Amino acid sequence: MRPSARAAAPANPPAMSLSRSQLPCWQLRAAKPAAVADLHRELKLPLSIARFLVTRGFGDLSQAERFLQPKLGDLRPPQGMAGLEVALERLERGVLDGELVGVFGDYDVDGITSAALVGDYLTRCGGQVTMRVARRDEGYGFGEGQARELVARGISLLVVTDCGTSDHLAIAAVVAAGVDVIALDHHRVGVETWPGLALVNPQRPDCHFPYKGLCAAGVAFYAMAALRRRLEARGRSAADPRETLDLVALGTLADVAPLDQENRVLVAKGLEALAQTSRPGLRELLRICELEGKIPTARDVGWLLGPRLNAPGRLGDAGVALECLWSRDESLAVARARECDALNLERREIQEEILAEAMAQAKQQRERSFILVSGEGWHPGVIGIVAGRIAERFERPAAVVALEGERGRASARSVEGVDLFEILQRCGDLMERYGGHAAAAGFSVRADAVGALGLALNAAAEPLVEGREASVLQVDAELELRAGDFDFCGELERLGPHGEGNPPPLFATGDVEVVSARIVGRNHLKLALRQSGCVQQAIGFGLGQKSPAEGERVDVAFTPQIDEYQGQRRVQLRPAARATERDGYCRGGPRFGPPGE
Repeated sequence: MRPSARAAAPANPPAMSLSRSQLPCWQLRAAKPAAVADLHRELKLPLSIARFLVTRGFGDLSQAERFLQPKLGDLRPPQGMAGLEVALERLERGVLDGELVGVFGDYDVDGITSAALVGDYLTRCGGQVTMRVARRDEGYGFGEGQARELVARGISLLVVTDCGTSDHLAIAAVVAAGVDVIALDHHRVGVETWPGLALVNPQRPDCHFPYKGLCAAGVAFYAMAALRRRLEARGRSAADPRETLDLVALGTLADVAPLDQENRVLVAKGLEALAQTSRPGLRELLRICELEGKIPTARDVGWLLGPRLNAPGRLGDAGVALECLWSRDESLAVARARECDALNLERREIQEEILAEAMAQAKQQRERSFILVSGEGWHPGVIGIVAGRIAERFERPAAVVALEGERGRASARSVEGVDLFEILQRCGDLMERYGGHAAAAGFSVRADAVGALGLALNAAAEPLVEGREASVLQVDAELELRAGDFDFCGELERLGPHGEGNPPPLFATGDVEVVSARIVGRNHLKLALRQSGCVQQAIGFGLGQKSPAEGERVDVAFTPQIDEYQGQRRVQLRPAARATERDGYCRGGPRFGPPGE
């Protein structure tokens, strides 16, 4: 939102004329008018929604229909997925011969859900399984201590999920003990020869599966679905892999994987499955989050379910979350769900303390291209969240190092258009270990090298940050407030799920009067907005510091949504959240051209 260029509303306000000649803060996405008209006519869609589809690359009728109605039948088969056939042959043999199969996952939600998915599916197909997930105090990924523990349990086959690609020493130790290792992962692949039996990872250079955006839970789904066909061909009854889609949705959304192509289908169907889940721990989490009886949204996973499942791994033992998802014992799973909820409250308190200290350091580095902050005694379980907050605030990559004696463990987050993994690769000689991908990563570093590493990261990031295009607010279409009613919001729901790779539609309108404005909760901005006699409520999360004055006239960039609270449903606007004057309201008048430009 931003103050309007018009000082006062005339009795009969003219149609908006949005001129590109003014400051380039907001940008209307380009769309061919003919394509918009075709979708509007053929699919009976509102023009603004038809325009959204065209701007996002779905101007063709068949493309638009597939986008609006995602189906599992649209998933491309896994032909060409490197390592999969070898992995399937070994999994089939392990299940049919009754071997003890170890399943190990990383401690975040993707690692937990993918491990739970594999372990639960193999068990329901008659396999013998022993489970384990990483502990944060052991370090991220798969380590040699965990390798020894699993070998001691008597396994002959090990499946590691959401890790393993770069854990060569631990994998080699398991192989040396005579155990075959399969990794179902999605992290960047190095140049070293992988020591295990089968690395199934879409990031492998020799992987010809066309979609590279799968997280570990998505890779695990593909592997189990393919295993089902092999087992049934051998006369073994196998579980329906569609029953694992609830876990796939959780892992994909919590890992902020792109919600396009295969992931869009998996998450859309996974959220539907989540509403009907048979897992007692998940059912209890849905009850705690007041999501019973409805299909959760991507936002519900990101803000309610995901943090609770992440909390045990952040503060100690991710096994609590694993049992919540994996156990079919009602009393145990429900107890673990409640423990996840309690740990999440504890995580919030710790996080806020560290965030204040870290943000104070970050402000001293605001001119750097890469911000690195550190603190003795900071809990390593929350530093990823803190790094994300810093990166968002200063619009540049950031890392937070939790120091403990002579060593530090760090989490790093990046911003759109800046490849974090590439930056870390350029500074690898200053770190003891690192891993991750373009948006998020982790590393360990000696305490006496933190200063030098900060300078090196800044130098490595500088050309990438400076070469990044200026951040602009991309608007899909113009929409007057009165048009954003219940029926329109119902149509908007067909465009979800929203997240990385499929941001929610953003609309803009001008000459809106601020009827009221007040701060609620933790720095949220609650507004009543009026245009041409229509009054709409709005809530801007985290925009409390950007409050306009009552009576002020503004231009608004927003998304209308249906808000449900205490059984009441109403339309509520969400102003766009951006830094400084690129927030949902900005000064200087309209700054983008009319539809079709």
